[in-house]
Amino acid sequence: MTVARPPTRHNTLRAVCYTLLCLSVPVSVLAKAGKKGHPTKKVDVRPNTNDNDVWTFALETDFYESTTYLSPTVDFSSTDGWDLQAAFYNIPINGGGAQNYEWDSYLNLSKTFNLNSQFKALAGLQNGTTLFSSNRQWHNFDYGLLIYQPFPFINLHAGPYWANKALATTTDVLGYTTGFSVAFNRNQWLFQGDYYSGHNNVSGAVVNLYYQVLPKAQLYMGVGVPETDSGNEFYGITGLSVSSQ
Repeated sequence: MTVARPPTRHNTLRAVCYTLLCLSVPVSVLAKAGKKGHPTKKVDVRPNTNDNDVWTFALETDFYESTTYLSPTVDFSSTDGWDLQAAFYNIPINGGGAQNYEWDSYLNLSKTFNLNSQFKALAGLQNGTTLFSSNRQWHNFDYGLLIYQPFPFINLHAGPYWANKALATTTDVLGYTTGFSVAFNRNQWLFQGDYYSGHNNVSGAVVNLYYQVLPKAQLYMGVGVPETDSGNEFYGITGLSVSSQ
């Protein structure tokens, strides 16, 4: 009789490497599609849901054919549902000009309200501007979400958003956003995605796969997908997220 062996850490790391390799193929191909687009990484409707006075630092790299950007964020989430984030999007480290808002910097504030065991409501806003642009404009994004968690490992959300003309690059825009998160293997793996409606600068989708490499650290990889007639382009994503708890 053959006894099945439990998975070892070596096998787990091998599976991680294989998964990331599979993901890297479409990411690298899609990233080459964009030469003069701008990332949909303009807004963040995912404040830290660990409301336990926790700090989180994330460093994301976005890849285009001839341009690479860094997007660091620092987030504090309090026990009473408030979340404050400083975000610096699209810092060029190789090339440049792949999008029109480099060094796009924001302060993001949100509040989560617990409705019952399965539903939450969230209201948030994001305000900022490009730090080193001669034509500096004020960018504003406001949103509200209804969050549904039917099981501890599934999170679904949807709600309206409003973006001003300077950020949307078309007109003042009223649209909607939807998203999901699904956790696997005791939260060691997390698959999540967000979609922003419309045909403007913030429109499109972002999909990421997270892997918990340490109790307080996650690596992730994904892709940004443009909406039609939005002016955006595909781009590849890799990142590291570290929290204090």
